Amino acid sequence: MSTAIAEQSEVDNQEPEFFVNSRGFKVPKEQMAPQDILKNEMVMKHIARAKELSKMHDEFKRQVFSDVQDFIALLADHYDVEVKQGKGNVTLTSFDGKSQIKVAIDDVITFGPEIDLAKQLINEVAEELLGDKEDDQLLNAIITDAFQADKEGNYNKSRILSLRRYRNYSDMEKWKQAMEALDDGIIAGSTKTYIRFSQRNEYGASVPIALASKSL
Repeated sequence: MSTAIAEQSEVDNQEPEFFVNSRGFKVPKEQMAPQDILKNEMVMKHIARAKELSKMHDEFKRQVFSDVQDFIALLADHYDVEVKQGKGNVTLTSFDGKSQIKVAIDDVITFGPEIDLAKQLINEVAEELLGDKEDDQLLNAIITDAFQADKEGNYNKSRILSLRRYRNYSDMEKWKQAMEALDDGIIAGSTKTYIRFSQRNEYGASVPIALASKSL
């Protein structure tokens, strides 16, 4: 069999391109109206982009929430106070007073299953990394204390959140994974967390920076 005949035979044996309609039936492309093909391509293109932007938006808000919580943990460490979590708002303002980030939490923070993974990873790092230095002994004691559960098996939220201040303690990949699991466990347990951005215009008025779509 010649090469040309073999190639033509392969083309003839290929399954024709199908599209699934709203009733779940396969419709050959050649039987579809050109405008239906064009409409489907346009819709799927923009749906894919919308899903991508939605994921980016979610990741951005999670990062902002994590950074704000890290900053609060640093403040608590600086003033030697215990981090309190619950309903309420946090407002962070730029040095020039023109830009603001507001984080509102409408419910008490709870922990997801990632916290137990974070506990396992942190304990593993503690066994591998922490030495006899005074700082290491202190951190080891803090880690042990943070994961002490009460009679109902619940962790102390303030103690868990205090571990955030040690995010940059080690460059070990396992430590980074532990901090990521810690973030995911805290954020997954949060309910109705709102993050708002605003900036003052040339007239001094505070103008919201909208992340959601507006009507055209």
